[in-house]
Amino acid sequence: MKKQKYMTWHSYFMSVALLSSFRSKDNKTQNGACIVDPNNKVIGIGYNGLPAGCDDNDPQYWQDQDDSDLTHSKHTYVVHAEKNAIYNCMLHNMTGAKLYTTQFPCNTCAQAIIQVGIKEVIYLRKKQHDSHLLINQAVDKMFKAAGITTTAYKELDVSDASFIKQLIMLGENEFN
Repeated sequence: MKKQKYMTWHSYFMSVALLSSFRSKDNKTQNGACIVDPNNKVIGIGYNGLPAGCDDNDPQYWQDQDDSDLTHSKHTYVVHAEKNAIYNCMLHNMTGAKLYTTQFPCNTCAQAIIQVGIKEVIYLRKKQHDSHLLINQAVDKMFKAAGITTTAYKELDVSDASFIKQLIMLGENEFN
């Protein structure tokens, strides 16, 4: 007999995105992403990190003090989780796919999401800093124009290190 309660697709895919974020070597921000086709099959995962071939041990890549000096800012070098997930599934058709991501996409990730045909973005958190508010508005405008729906995932609070326990509890609650 089939069990009656089991993990939802949303919880499952966001959990994959969260687990992927653990691969990030960024000391400050760890993000993960999971792309799912219309049949609920995982076709790509990614996390924020350096491009292939760049030495993770080179401290210049990880500097985070001054974004005005682009050669000494991690933001110049780090590939976002959403783009890495897209790059990791380029052999698959992403038309109509969903993207689960730990952080709301930036404008350049949004452009990539639109270009490959992803139709839904489920995100865990959204940056609310002054400069990000405008970026979020631009992303919302592009997503609306492209017919992409966005959903804030509310089943987990990842504001502290206990979110793994929350994942376990979420699974136990859904299984019981």
